[in-house]
Amino acid sequence: MESDKIHYVLVTDRSRKARSLRQLYENLVADRADAARLEVNIGDIRGEGGIELRERDRHRVLSLRLQDEHMSPYCQTNMNLFQLLMLDERTEMSIYRAQRAWLLVFRGVASGPRPFGTQGYDLR
Repeated sequence: MESDKIHYVLVTDRSRKARSLRQLYENLVADRADAARLEVNIGDIRGEGGIELRERDRHRVLSLRLQDEHMSPYCQTNMNLFQLLMLDERTEMSIYRAQRAWLLVFRGVASGPRPFGTQGYDLR
């Protein structure tokens, strides 16, 4: 079951992933100079200059392996480790500039494991 809740990862400039996110953002801005810039407020976090990632660009976010930072003091998220691991190209993604940080917003994140097998679970 997909959730309509907005999930996010805030990566501060002191994180080891910040340089990669900045380069990704700058490449996206250069590639799509005519794209509308989005803004979002999540609690007290304000994201501006946002860009919606196309499906072909989403692998660039996934290759950053944000799950490596889930316990870092320089990373803040409202997702658990399972959700970070289950992100894929079907998940809608946006990237924003925030105050001394980069904000990634995800829509369509699964709230838990999906049932599988003939009876909805593995019989092993």
